[in-house]
Amino acid sequence: MENIHYGDLNNSVVDIFGEYAMYLRKSRADMEAEEKGEGETLARHEKILLDLAYKKEIKVGKIYREIVSGETIEARPEVQKLLADVRRGRWKGVLVVEIERLARGETMDQGIVAKAFKISDTKIITPMKTYDPNDEFDEEYFEFGLFMSRREYKTINRRLQRGRISSVNEGKYVGSIAPFGYDRVKIKGDKGFTLKKNSEAGIVKIMYDLYAYDNLSLHEVTRKLNEMGLKPRKNDEWSVASVKDILANPVYIGKIKWNVRKVVKVYKNEKLKNTRPRNDDYILVDGLHKAIIDEKTWKIAQAKRSHNTAPVTHCSMIQNPLCGLVYCAKCGQKMKRRSYTKYSKEPTLYCANTKCDNVGSKFHFVEEKVLDGLKKWLEQYRFDYQEHIAKVNHNKIEFIEKTIKSLEIEAKRENDKLLNIFNFLEDGTYTKEMFKERSEVILQNIEGINNSIEKYKTKLSQEIADKGKEVLVPKLQNLIDVYYLLKTPEEKNDLLKTVLAQVTYLKTEKSIRKDSDPTNFTINLFPKINKAG
Repeated sequence: MENIHYGDLNNSVVDIFGEYAMYLRKSRADMEAEEKGEGETLARHEKILLDLAYKKEIKVGKIYREIVSGETIEARPEVQKLLADVRRGRWKGVLVVEIERLARGETMDQGIVAKAFKISDTKIITPMKTYDPNDEFDEEYFEFGLFMSRREYKTINRRLQRGRISSVNEGKYVGSIAPFGYDRVKIKGDKGFTLKKNSEAGIVKIMYDLYAYDNLSLHEVTRKLNEMGLKPRKNDEWSVASVKDILANPVYIGKIKWNVRKVVKVYKNEKLKNTRPRNDDYILVDGLHKAIIDEKTWKIAQAKRSHNTAPVTHCSMIQNPLCGLVYCAKCGQKMKRRSYTKYSKEPTLYCANTKCDNVGSKFHFVEEKVLDGLKKWLEQYRFDYQEHIAKVNHNKIEFIEKTIKSLEIEAKRENDKLLNIFNFLEDGTYTKEMFKERSEVILQNIEGINNSIEKYKTKLSQEIADKGKEVLVPKLQNLIDVYYLLKTPEEKNDLLKTVLAQVTYLKTEKSIRKDSDPTNFTINLFPKINKAG
């Protein structure tokens, strides 16, 4: 861990062998306060908690700094790491500025936090109070505090949503980032923000003119903008998706649109996910800002968009069994399926990057080649696993896991010894020479144990990968047996994703002549064999 020097404490509070941890997280209110110039929240909270640790004479072994503001545990990586360490009994206690910082969102998350601290008997230390999770009174106080913070969170959230909708209906702009072509400016003499045209507005006009009046396709408009050297706000080049979004945004005719994609929670693979499906019941009102595009140009562009059949690219409307699996071997972008329903042509698989020269192919050729590759895998994996099973003891993985656990316990003992000799040095039992001699021996032991742990972990990864082949073989066999019996592309896609992590595609020559090979492309398949299940 990095050395942390704080005031006159001279690093005496933060110590890699400390038995306490510190968790820091910003709230929405903190972020709003920072925008008003009230200072950096995490630094201020860290100072408060380091002062508290110094007064209580406890040493902090690790600081978990949450730099994202997530509603759930799943959205906060640092609290996940903290809870994993708490469950393992790594810490005697955790310092936070208030218990609400640990879990303010879902009731289920609050239960997860409470259970982790209770079972591991880990204390929660705040400037106001120290909570012992196995003390009945403290437990009730802790749970009540989380319950009240959850109610407060919901109340604040409802108030924010009502305020945003009210502002939208007044024609104000409530987004945090202004659309391309506009700057976000404070409304004089009133609360809220509106939009003001900037130098990018000229590019928006060119984009609409090329599409509406020069009769160029989305790809052609994108290519033309890049050739003209007209750059987007952040990237070096325009993408088709960015151009498409601008051509569909009514903000450019002076409108404000809100709640087009509401956040909806759904369960997928037994996990709660936030989705943003299209919402037909959205708000569309006249904005306070000036339009960049006139009504006539807007209507021509929208009429053209409605008559063009766009390729299906989103996996929620799946028509592509390979959706999300095939990547361009040249530029790394996901390959897309283009259908030609109007022209009675077969669908093709292509790279949407306008600067990439990877040649597309008829979709069914790629699909067939993927299935052929899976069949070859099956033959090879079945043979490999039969060879492997003859040599490997089924208890080997369990033995390696137990060895790693024993080594980790031994490493902890050595770390405890090291902590003791630090104490002996501080109280005068050891001289500096004795401390140096004893600490060098222990540090060598720790290094040796850690090296052994890494070696066994490498062996474990290999054994798990080999065992993964045992799991993969029946999955592959099932896929090959039923793939062409499945009715929908979505079912095929779900099945392919059980065995495939990724496919790369490369084609350098077009198949134009009659005698040319339409399958003169190369694909590489990457299986899911990193886990034994």
